[in-house]
Amino acid sequence: MDFTAIDFETANNERSSICSIGLAIVKAGKIIETKHILVKPTPNYFEPYNTLIHGIDERQTRSKKTFKQQWKELKPYFNNNIIVAHNASFDCSVLRFALDRSNLTYPDLEYYCTYRLSQKSLNIPRHGLDRVSRHFKIRLKHHNAESDAQACALIALKLLENHNVNSIQDLSKGLGFRSGKIISETRSYRPFSSKR
Repeated sequence: MDFTAIDFETANNERSSICSIGLAIVKAGKIIETKHILVKPTPNYFEPYNTLIHGIDERQTRSKKTFKQQWKELKPYFNNNIIVAHNASFDCSVLRFALDRSNLTYPDLEYYCTYRLSQKSLNIPRHGLDRVSRHFKIRLKHHNAESDAQACALIALKLLENHNVNSIQDLSKGLGFRSGKIISETRSYRPFSSKR
């Protein structure tokens, strides 16, 4: 099972204002690499509340490249890939807003949400990343994008193991979900959703 787990942190209320990206690359059911990438946000300002959550401010990003400047290196992690995120509706909307703001072509990708899958799978009171990580005894530095992405990847792998399936597609189908998609040709998307 191959996929990339992602997490974005934003600098302000604008969805395009990525200041940090976390990636956890899974090949054959194992995390082979994680990355933490700082980004000069667009628009370039930090709200105190956002900084309070993730601890990133202008001092850490002033010398970094913007999302648009980094996209050439980032795109291979997304294009023609399976993406997994915890609360994927947020992370995939952040990706789309950042691409729109930078006038960049959408990648083609399929995405899945471990938050929604956890809701269907786990009998626990809440299903935020911190709660599900605690349930699976996964170490988490919450709102550090790399740690969040790694936790998301481990949650996906735990859910696959619990349901005795080999792919996130089979897990989602078995739990009554259809994949989300971002489509380059039409600059459109389909949300990760329950089958009707």
